[in-house]
Amino acid sequence: MKWEPGRGRVSEMARSRLPKGVVAPLRYNRCLRSVAASGRGSCLARPPEGRPRVTPPSRYAIPLLAALCGASLAVAPSGGQDADLAALLNRAVMLHQTGELEAAAGAYEQVLRAVPHASRIRSNLGAVYSRLGRYDEAIEQYRRALEGEGVGEGEMAIRQNLALALYKTGRTSSAVEEVRRVLVAQPDNRDALLLLADCYLREGKSREVVDLLEPAAARFPDDKAVAYLLGTALLDLDRIGDAQLVMDRVFREDSPEARVLLATMHLKRKDYAAALEELEKARAANADLPLVNFLYGESLMRNRNDWAGAAAAFRRELEIDPNHFESNLLLGNLLREEARYEDALVYLDRAARLRGDDLAVQFSLGAAYLALGRTGEAQSLLETVAEHAPGHLPTHLQLAVLYARTGRALDAARERETVVHLKKEADARSFQGVREMVTDLIGKSSLSGPDAGPEEPNP
Repeated sequence: MKWEPGRGRVSEMARSRLPKGVVAPLRYNRCLRSVAASGRGSCLARPPEGRPRVTPPSRYAIPLLAALCGASLAVAPSGGQDADLAALLNRAVMLHQTGELEAAAGAYEQVLRAVPHASRIRSNLGAVYSRLGRYDEAIEQYRRALEGEGVGEGEMAIRQNLALALYKTGRTSSAVEEVRRVLVAQPDNRDALLLLADCYLREGKSREVVDLLEPAAARFPDDKAVAYLLGTALLDLDRIGDAQLVMDRVFREDSPEARVLLATMHLKRKDYAAALEELEKARAANADLPLVNFLYGESLMRNRNDWAGAAAAFRRELEIDPNHFESNLLLGNLLREEARYEDALVYLDRAARLRGDDLAVQFSLGAAYLALGRTGEAQSLLETVAEHAPGHLPTHLQLAVLYARTGRALDAARERETVVHLKKEADARSFQGVREMVTDLIGKSSLSGPDAGPEEPNP
């Protein structure tokens, strides 16, 4: 697949197209949809209304089946049965194209009972399962397709679809492994490049995003998808000037996407009132834009201490992207602060699945476990956080309580002394709420070495 800047390659294929129409991550699909609904330089194009967004598989389905019948259908008693099977496959394809997904799945399954090693047909079934939201079953089908016969030149398309299904289920590291293999084989595969960049953003690896996308941005400076992801990563790294240069080239018009990026810059500068103003305008234009609700919730917490409004915004973000790490983490913590511990674990467990080595997740889960009396699980997590972030005061508060409850009086006394010491050093802003305490840890990993000493809280 060759690079086609400014064309409709970044589309809603994730929910509709078959393997040949290689899919792209949901975040930038939706995030850039209104930017590029029409006009020169758009990075995605809307299909005509009323047409299913499907790349017809029929161009290879019947010839493939014929080849398989010749090689693999020795069990078939007659040529008539082969013809019946071809007709069934043709029906499956047509059902797939017209969006009758449950019926298409049944037809593909019936074909595969006769030709279980037909990789492309199995890949089609995986695509149907993905559109039905049955991602675990889709993943299984894609993996089996890669092990089957007749993969050939379709291997990378199947592998990329597998990567996207893994991405959608929050198995980001596995998605990265698959999409890297695609890029090795197809260096000009733009969809794969953007998917890998989005995976890195989910993992908090902004430097890797910059390294990955800067060459593409230099080659195709008007590519909005590249600019958006690169700009987001640069902002994460506090390279605000570089981010503005990248984004100014392509986001000159007034759009909700441009307002989200501008709001992100305001947040980096701690101008929360200005960020709220931009985000309110962006939400009014497109409330389904990924990140806009999360950033709005973050701004409500920082600028107004509006915890209820923030929780509602995080829930809205999770309706759009159930695997958004920060929304899961912060909503879980808000629920924990309300003593709704079991409800909190739903979101904190998901955040841990996404970034299990993140100290913010480990602290939050440890605190929830402690509140529920699960002291063994809490101790392991909280002690890990204390080792890697010795200046994080809330962790020592939790450990003091844990040790007191478990009869470790000396350890509890030591932790209380640490708390007193840190309170003397800490700015009063450490006590503004759970958002501040947790975000001190976001992005810090238990896989890295411990900090040198107590750290000042973020303002």
